[in-house]
Amino acid sequence: MELQVRHLRVIRAIAQEGSLNRAAASLGMAQPSLSHQLRRIERLLGGQLFDRDQQGTRPTELGRLVLARAKAIVLAFDEIERDFRRQQPHAADFVRIGWNDSALTAQLLDCVQVVLPGVAVRTRADVSRLRLLTQLTNRCVDAALVMICGSRPLSVPPGVRTTVIVEEPAFLALPAAHPLAARAEIALAELADQDWIVSSCGDGCRVVFRELCQAHGFSPRIAHDVDTDSAREALVLGGYGVGLMQPTRPQRPGLAIRPLSGTPMLVRHVLAWREESTLAFCADEIAVAATEAYWDLARRTPHYQRWLDNGTTAPSGTSRQLALHGRVNSPCLGIEESAVSRATASAT
Repeated sequence: MELQVRHLRVIRAIAQEGSLNRAAASLGMAQPSLSHQLRRIERLLGGQLFDRDQQGTRPTELGRLVLARAKAIVLAFDEIERDFRRQQPHAADFVRIGWNDSALTAQLLDCVQVVLPGVAVRTRADVSRLRLLTQLTNRCVDAALVMICGSRPLSVPPGVRTTVIVEEPAFLALPAAHPLAARAEIALAELADQDWIVSSCGDGCRVVFRELCQAHGFSPRIAHDVDTDSAREALVLGGYGVGLMQPTRPQRPGLAIRPLSGTPMLVRHVLAWREESTLAFCADEIAVAATEAYWDLARRTPHYQRWLDNGTTAPSGTSRQLALHGRVNSPCLGIEESAVSRATASAT
């Protein structure tokens, strides 16, 4: 016999119930069958997992060690099943939103609740946009807010629609005491000798970042792999390096957030949804509201508002107002059609 996840579930049930009889009932097994399976597991692991007496069962030292590992393993398998096993359609009394580390998430959820009053919102976070799209296809979520770095297209599964809520510049976060922090803008090439704090989400973000740096004459020295903006901020504040940051992030004491000269990196915030989901009939309305909420957030972020006020253009000819708004596209985000028309006005 090989140890399997179902055996770990048995061990956890016995520990949680504190009794073989109660554990057998919770697992839908006969008590003798559970006792027999427990003995086989104990032989496999090479020791007794539980002390048993008239008071019930208590984990032995070996049992406590196994249980500590079993909990993490069982939870990981439960998450895989929850996130990737195809789900049945659910009642329309709640919607499920998946998201990665977009600063626009809270605004999007507010917009969903305004457009769909009385409908509860449930969320789940995942740093990988590819996993989020898989969850979307499998009905594990009804919509997803994902970010795409650079100009690479996003392959969209059949039956999924997308809208670009906004396209924004990537800014730089560095310690306020850093010699370059006094600059209004910083050239990427000036950061060739810096330690970098970057995302390791596994969706090609690092490749895009390396290509960006190489186009500016250097290969980046990546010192820390960190997937969330807040954690990257903490490392920057600690003086462990510099990193790219969303421009709407607030500038905390000790932290400087500065634009990069020439706007070398753009990031798209994309809303994706299934064509037959609860949100399908109002996705465009939600996207418009989220775009307006984004520009309201931008106006309340001083370092970003200053950059927008300058009004010069990026190398691609894109205005710094970046009204690259709400575009529904076909199966690839490189092929886009205008769908949201009110975002330009909200950007000014």
